[in-house]
Amino acid sequence: MRSHLLALFLITLLPPTLAAEEQYVIRRAVEAGELQPLSDILGNIQARHAGKVLDVDLERDRSGRRVYEITLLKPNGQRAKLYVDAVNGQEVLGDDNSFKPRINLSQALRKLLARYPGNILELELKPGAAQRMIYEIQVIQHDGRLRELVIDANSGELLSDSGHRQEVLKRLRPLPELLDRLPARYRGVIREIELEYDQDGRYFYEIEVSLPDGRVYELDIDAITGAVLNGEEVER
Repeated sequence: MRSHLLALFLITLLPPTLAAEEQYVIRRAVEAGELQPLSDILGNIQARHAGKVLDVDLERDRSGRRVYEITLLKPNGQRAKLYVDAVNGQEVLGDDNSFKPRINLSQALRKLLARYPGNILELELKPGAAQRMIYEIQVIQHDGRLRELVIDANSGELLSDSGHRQEVLKRLRPLPELLDRLPARYRGVIREIELEYDQDGRYFYEIEVSLPDGRVYELDIDAITGAVLNGEEVER
């Protein structure tokens, strides 16, 4: 009983930007003693880094380790991402803005596109396994396949070339149908839509919508089921 009360108390301390689904995962893991309390981790982060916590995500790195990704707004107005091992509470990588990749990115991308002809959709520098930084790169190939490629940010070595088959894309529900099924509380002016997928290969639409009362929401909508995975008000 005590552990349940402790977990519920900790959830009240979580940033409002933490998705409900993530709160549930964290609560159960804290109850089971599998994760460090987020309140302790954030306290340590605030003691070591000046700034305001904007966002917290619980993710898994390439080795399967659970990591808190914490977005911090620094006093100079810049944003930084910090990464903390969710099991032992140790900061596994510092501010990724201080990391300087050793590869020539232009050359690395040319080499990648020579092997996988297409166009770059997205590129992100983030932590990988074994304390190394990686580039996650989304490429839409000329044959229509969407592929996520991972290269070592220091050596340029290709670490993963997992692709997404056309069969999966064919299962996606038509976007107009998903918009028609939006809950009434999210009906408004659509400002932006982007198709994304998570580490488990689940596709979802990121939708930004302006409501009649002036509020702006960012929604994550499952691209197959149409379920609202997350609805978060955006400060303007």
